[in-house]
Amino acid sequence: MAKPKRIIRQRATLLIVGEGATEEAFLQHLRTLYCSDRKGASVTIRNAYGKGPDNVLNVAIREASRAAQFDHVAVLMDTDIPWSQKLKKQAKDNGIHLIGCEPCIEGLFLKLLDKNVPHNSDECKREIRRHLLDNLTERASYVSWCTRATLDDAKHLVNLQRLLMLFNGRSPTDR
Repeated sequence: MAKPKRIIRQRATLLIVGEGATEEAFLQHLRTLYCSDRKGASVTIRNAYGKGPDNVLNVAIREASRAAQFDHVAVLMDTDIPWSQKLKKQAKDNGIHLIGCEPCIEGLFLKLLDKNVPHNSDECKREIRRHLLDNLTERASYVSWCTRATLDDAKHLVNLQRLLMLFNGRSPTDR
């Protein structure tokens, strides 16, 4: 009797560009939580090293064109510097998902911790240091407080849920 054929499913591929070192460490943590054991997407993470939203998008466009074809390309960046209509159009034209943190990544972390979120980035950075003594540019600092259960329960954080869909190999436009 012949052996049954084993079906191998190809994982979706994701290129995601974070605005800076904190986003990069957070994205690495998400990859560990959602994409280990060959589950979720095969994720490539790049750091744009700041310099504003236009630079982050340009890094994503450059990296996507340089490497193999990705199923999804996204950027994770702050919204403290307004995104121009030109930037939004350029992202749409290149098939890149824009995922914003209001007003910054530290604001997202404060929301996850159910803390008050100040209106500007500098205040958010000060506030998060009051609650977390960890160095947020290191992936290991997320293990104690940023659990999969906490992330999955944060249904009210729409942009976070869009990001998690990508890590699970689905497009945020899927329903």
